[in-house]
This record gives sequence, structure tokens and C-alpha cells, in this order.
Amino acid sequence: MAKCPRKINDELYRDEWQWQEGDLTVTRNTQWSGPGCHNGCGVLHYTDKDGKLVKIEGDPKSPMFNGRLCMRCLAVPEAENHPNRIYHPMRRDPKDRGKDKWEEIGWDEAYDAIASEVKRVSAEYGAKAIFTMVGTGRNAGWQAHALCNSIFDSPNVGFGFLSGESCYVPRIAAMAMMGGAIQVMDCAQVLEQGYDDPEYVVPEICLIWANNPIVSNADGFLGHWVVDLMKMGMKLIVVDPRMSWLGAQAEMQLMLRPGTDAALALGFMNVIINEDLYDHEFVEKWTYGFDELKERVRDYPVDKVAEITGVPVEKIVAAARRYATAKPATVQWGLKLDQQTDGMGATQALQCLWAITGNVDVPGGNIIVNTGYIQNDARRLVVKHVTDVDERFGNDLFPLRKMGVTEMSSTDILIEALETGKPYPVKMLYLQSTNCLANMAADPQRCMKGMLTCDTIVVSDYYMTPTAAATADIFLPLAMSTERVGCRGWYNPLRTINKIHETEARSDEQIIIDLGKRVNPEATPWNTPEEFWEDVMTHLETIKVPEDFSYKKLQEDMYFWQPTAYRKYEKGLLRSDGEEGFNTPTGLFELKSTMLEAAGLDPLPYYKEPDPSPVSNPEYAAEYPLICTTGRRSWEFFHSEHRNLRSMREFHRWPRVEMTQEVADRYGIKEGDWVLIENAQGSAREVCVINPKMAPDTICAEHGWWFPEQEAHSSNPFGVFDVNINQLVPMCKEGPSGFGAPYTTQMCRISKCEDFDPEYPSDVPYDNVAHFSL
Repeated sequence: MAKCPRKINDELYRDEWQWQEGDLTVTRNTQWSGPGCHNGCGVLHYTDKDGKLVKIEGDPKSPMFNGRLCMRCLAVPEAENHPNRIYHPMRRDPKDRGKDKWEEIGWDEAYDAIASEVKRVSAEYGAKAIFTMVGTGRNAGWQAHALCNSIFDSPNVGFGFLSGESCYVPRIAAMAMMGGAIQVMDCAQVLEQGYDDPEYVVPEICLIWANNPIVSNADGFLGHWVVDLMKMGMKLIVVDPRMSWLGAQAEMQLMLRPGTDAALALGFMNVIINEDLYDHEFVEKWTYGFDELKERVRDYPVDKVAEITGVPVEKIVAAARRYATAKPATVQWGLKLDQQTDGMGATQALQCLWAITGNVDVPGGNIIVNTGYIQNDARRLVVKHVTDVDERFGNDLFPLRKMGVTEMSSTDILIEALETGKPYPVKMLYLQSTNCLANMAADPQRCMKGMLTCDTIVVSDYYMTPTAAATADIFLPLAMSTERVGCRGWYNPLRTINKIHETEARSDEQIIIDLGKRVNPEATPWNTPEEFWEDVMTHLETIKVPEDFSYKKLQEDMYFWQPTAYRKYEKGLLRSDGEEGFNTPTGLFELKSTMLEAAGLDPLPYYKEPDPSPVSNPEYAAEYPLICTTGRRSWEFFHSEHRNLRSMREFHRWPRVEMTQEVADRYGIKEGDWVLIENAQGSAREVCVINPKMAPDTICAEHGWWFPEQEAHSSNPFGVFDVNINQLVPMCKEGPSGFGAPYTTQMCRISKCEDFDPEYPSDVPYDNVAHFSL
């Protein structure tokens, strides 16, 4: 990004990675491990003479973030020094799951117990009976694959019961098949000179679709970049069923019915193609399947799309024209596209939209990113061979998995295997940084029952969570940001994570190395994470680095920028053969996907009515008349994290469900009331918040909630099943591709809660609640 506009005090904010400031040691670092988010913001960690983290500031010399931090980052010292952190491994007997019967054990004892179970399960049932579950992909993303695939020799690694892998994976898969690589909104974030790069162009229009980036900050994307570009003249079109701050700043907002995104995008293309607003040069030279796409969009005239989506005809036409005629234009999209059963159709449609308008890999458009992502290099160094890979859960049902579009196993198949033993039994679960019963899992009580059929369950995390309290036999405590080394690799630049002090907790890398030496020594020749990362830096395939490049040098320099370029498809920078074009079977940007066609799936963007919906199931809708879209983000929390931090809960004590005043009045609800949200699947309770503008008959609920101040060891650990909105969402309703699930399209009814009023312990410090006997 552009250099920070204010004058920097070079005595305080120097260029080296560590220096002394009075009695405090200042370490330049990257905040990417939990607690936190996906972004790897540049920070300054202040530690005292004992190594305790006492303060965190934004790094004014961070080239991407210019010293900006959100409140989650500012709360890191509170999280790291929290009295309820667990530093030592713990164990309990499997027959005591759910009970407060933990005993503290040493790391060697924990490792030996895990290794013994891995060897026993493998001998009795085969290694495929071990399933590794992972949470959100920060710097622990590659380690779960390496642990499961190489050390356990199991093909099965997947999310924590995230149905349909419905978090970025559907979009990544579609981008790989259609354009051959991930594409993101161009905010100059991959350019070393940032906005000052002479090639960079500020987008004329940004189409924000299905996310609220300044709150979510998802997948290596800092939402404040959108605000920066707005200050430079960029205008917004927002597609969202609820009004947000960005929607209020937009030229127009299209409040569509949740789950109808594909129809709206197809309606856009109907206008653009019929009015001859598409980019003829790009379409004719660089795309495949335009004639078939043209035929498909004929089925979506604007009046039909307006009827489906609830967006007025004139708004659809105006937005389509505005986007198509802006040069350049860009799309910033989000998770709600993934969280529809047929969300792949919407994902395909939006890629076609930016392709036919010539906004692929141009300055200010949607750029192809092939820089800085080193997780695959790290995984490749560990994983040499995987037995039974063809028996990975989902491979036999979903051809895209067998074709290698994803290496994740289907947890929709997993839950059925846990319940029935088919297609084969699962006897051991290893959970790495996933609090699935509070966060990812659809139908979490069903998932908990399935988990409890396993012989052995290991959970690694920072604190006791509902998932660990209910299911774990062994708990492994994880190191936080200042207690580990690593690399932040999610596009340019490559950044280091620096260890500042030691604790008894251990990093994901160290745990893998230690377990590997007991289970599969050949896969883990390193003794420390530092040795591993030095090895990674000398075997990089995705990044070109100087000959003298090393992890130590990266630590000292903090950032490494890989050169990049625009219009890489014209320069032979995308294909392994060095030829121009895209890394797809045709060498073209595939508006009609040959891989989807080969898998027996619709190769073109498509729309299918959600089920249930007022249209597809009017009888169900009569009983449950409101559409409940889940997963609304907040400033204070990242998924299920931070609920135990007083600084966060003081701002946001309870889960919130947004609705319009009209909906609240209809059901006799006032702002601040606890609301029962229910359908035939299940129920949850959240507090009413009025949003003055939302799509008709739509409510928007938060996810990830639990109450660390409540009892941990019970049938309702930390009150999670009182407030988990995913109880309204079924498992095993994934899309035809195996991707996508109906998290955002459930029907429900609401009523005022008369008998639910949990007490917030405002007069009790958190160090006196939620303790666990050892």
C-alpha cells in the first residue's frame, strides 16, 4: 500500500525486526495465528523483561496495513494472558467424556498415548479410520493435511463438520476450474509499491456481493482497502439482503432474497450481452463457451429475475449497465455464495460476469494471484505418500473430488460413517483448531453424538471449548502468536511470524514434528519448527527467491515481495508449459467448464430454487414464514473466538439477530428482547436488533456463540446448544458437486422468549469463572 502519510518517528519505529524501548522489547511481527483472523496484519508486540505480552500496536511501517488494527488485534494481550488459558496437556478416560475429570499430563505422555492409539486403530481398522478435522485456515492450514496424510497415513482430513465445505472451497474450486487460479479484487495489495505503482488503476466501480468486507476481513483481504479506494473515487454497488455501512455509502444496493444470487448474476449478464456491453476482444480471444453462455442467459430475462430475487427490474438493469460500462470494475465476493446448496451456480455466474466484461487480471479488476501462497510448498515437503487416497470420504460420490479439485474429505459422509460404520468405520478423531460444535457444524447435536462413537478424540486449542469439554479424551494446548514461529503465506508479500518467548504450550508445527517422530519418523526429519521452515525456504516451488534466501533472512527483513504482473495470461505466466493462456484444459477462461462437464455437472452458471423456500415448499413456508440467513459478522469476534474476553463481551454480550421493525412488530418483539428462532430442524435464541432496511421477511442471525462463563461439563457445555444458530441447519444437504450447503437459506419462525434470560457476570472477573479442575 502507499506509505503511511504521517511522519514516522524512526527512533521508535525502526526497520529492524526487534529493538528495545525503555524496559520493553518491541518485536515486529505478523498477527496470523489465533486468536485473530486471516489477514496477517503487521503488528508491534511489546513484551516485558519476563517475556509477557503487555501491549500490541499496529506497525506504521507495515507496507499493507499502515499501522491499522481492529479491536480483535488490540485484545491479543488479554487473550494471551487470560487466566483460563491451558498450558499443559490434559487427559481423561473416554467413559468420562463430558465430565470434569481431567488430569494434567506431560507432553511426552500425551504424545505416547496418541501415537499408541494411531498405531492401534491403523492395525485394527486401517489408517483411513483416523479423521483429522481442521478449523479456519490461518497459519495452521497446511499442518492438518500434513499430520493426517503423511504421519497418520490417512486420506481423511476435512473441516469440522462444515457441510458442503461451504467456506471459500466452493469458490476456490470454481476459480480453479474456470480460470485456472484464484482471483481477487485488486486493491494493489500484491504490489510492493501499492497504490503508488504506476500500473495500478483505482476501480471505477466495486460490486460487493454477499459479504461485508470491512467487518469480515476474510481470506487475506483487509476490508479497509475498500474504504481507501472509496476515498480515491471508487463507487460501490452492494448486493446484500441487509443494509450495512457499505450499503449506505453505495450508489445502489440490491436487497435480494437470500439464495437467489445466481439468478441475479444471470440477469446481469442478460442485460450486458443483449445490450452488447460485453468486452468483445477479451471474449473472442480468451474465453471458451460464450455462445453457450449466451443461450443460458436467455432463460433469465430481467422481469423473471426480478420476480425470483425481489429486486426491482429498474435496479437490475441500472446495476448491470453501471458495472459493465465502468473501466475498470471489480467484484469483492463472500461466503454467502458458498453457503447455498447450489451456490456453485452463483460462483460460476459471477466469474463469467467479470470475464465477459474484460476485468480479468487487469489493473483495478479481479486479478489472478499466484504469489506468496507457500502452504502447498510446506505440505509438499512433509507429505510424500498417502495410502487409500481413492477411499477418501466423498470420492466415490462426487467426481470433482476424485479429479483432485479438493483434497478435503466430505464431513457429510463422515457423519454418516460415524453413525452407521459405512462406507467404513471411523475410530479416531484429531481436531486441530476447530471448535466445531459452536461454529462450523450443521446440526451440531447430531455431530456431537456421532463424535462420541469414536474410540479416541484429541483436541488441540487454546482454551477449553464446548467441543473439547463435550468430546475430548486428550487436550493439547496450542501456542499463540508470540509463542511460535512460522510464515504468513497468503499472497504477496511473504511474511514471518516471530517467536518472542516460550511457554509450555506448543505450536502446530512442533506438535506435528513430535508426533511424527513417534508415528512416522521418515516424514519428520526436523527437530524444531525453525529447522522445518528453513527447509521450506530452500525448497520453494511457488515463489521465486534469491539464492541466499533463508528463513532467518526473512525473519530479519520481515517481508519478501515476489514480482508480479498484470495480464499474466498474455505473458505465459500461468501455465507450466510457459505458453500464453490460462491454466485450464482449453487454455482459455472457461465460461463453460470442461471439468464440470466431465464430472457430469452443469458446465454453465445455473440457478436452482432453494429448498425449502416460499416458492419450492409453500406448505413449509406457511409454518416457517421467515428466511433465516446465518453467519452475520461482528467487529468483536472471529467465528467462535473471543467470547471469553471481557473487552469484547463488554461491547457485545449476547448473540444478535437482526430484523426490520415491521417483522419485530408482527411478532410482538422489541429491540433487546430474547428471541426464539426455530424450524423443523431445531432452535436457537438470540437478542433482537432492529435493522431499518432488509429484504422482506428476512432475519439475519449470528453464528459461533457460546458462553465461557457458564458450566463447561454438562449436556449443554457452555450453553452452546441454547444459542447455536446452526441447529436450524441440516447436515448432508450438500450441492450436486459436493460443495455448498443451506446455511443461509433456512426458513424459520420467531417468537419472544419468555423463559430465557442468562445472567452476564458483570461483577465477577473472568478469572473467577469457568475454571476447570485438574
